[in-house]
Amino acid sequence: MDNGQLTVITADHTLAVPLLRAGEIVALPTETVYGLSGSALDESAIGKIFAAKNRPQDNPLIVHVSGIEMVRDLGLELPPLAEKLAEAFWPGTLTMVLPRGANCPIPAGVSCGLDTVAVRVPNNAIFLEVINDTMCPLAAPSANLSGRPSPTTARHVYEDLQGRIPLIIDGGACSCGIESTVVMFDAGRIQILRPGAITAEMLSAFGEVVANTGESPRSPGTRYKHYSPKARVVVYEGDIPPKAAGESCFVIANPDTQTLFAKFREFDESGAKEIYVKLPEQSGVGAALYNRIMKAAGL
Repeated sequence: MDNGQLTVITADHTLAVPLLRAGEIVALPTETVYGLSGSALDESAIGKIFAAKNRPQDNPLIVHVSGIEMVRDLGLELPPLAEKLAEAFWPGTLTMVLPRGANCPIPAGVSCGLDTVAVRVPNNAIFLEVINDTMCPLAAPSANLSGRPSPTTARHVYEDLQGRIPLIIDGGACSCGIESTVVMFDAGRIQILRPGAITAEMLSAFGEVVANTGESPRSPGTRYKHYSPKARVVVYEGDIPPKAAGESCFVIANPDTQTLFAKFREFDESGAKEIYVKLPEQSGVGAALYNRIMKAAGL
């Protein structure tokens, strides 16, 4: 769905505010990856996000807010454990899935009809200023075509969404480079739906941490093949496989969060047919890398 509109890239984030107020969608930088933002209170804007990305209609969005007071204003239920995590990790790369209150104004399409909403406070001055200037929570999945590697620079966004959105705000390369950790709460326990830079070890200081037990539809990035370059991703452990020396084969022997997605895109541009990626240890942030690599390989 290239609608033929001109897509402008600029560092002037004030240009995003009137567009967002008018129900348009804009790509904004965060510390994780670039987000395709629109008013979380505007059903039309939400529809534009799904259409621009070719995003499946059952893949919920994360709502970005300025702080815990905005969460309360949105009528979301905050258990005591959620308040503790917000105090410890917001602004930052933690998303919490919270129950809707009876008067929550967020359209059902944001959370695909679920009775919960995923929220976080981004640790990015540009994004926070835009939220404050629009005085509105912003829904923002990654600013790429669904299934593609997540964008960590404005150029990556342009590669995927030129002609589909009016504006990309260039805030430089993302400092974290991997999507947020997503959690929900179950009988006073912290359930990790998607691993990220806020690790299980970090969360365990606040309560019992349990693995996902089938609630993944409440989190984005868990139901479909994601993060995938055009080349086939082949995972390996131990030494580099001999096949990786073949023509049009590329290797990522030491994957890291800041460069994984950028390397996928770089190797595509270089004509890669296969990208061999070594699986990291599943501890600390390695769990998040392992998750993204396996998803990229369709495993």
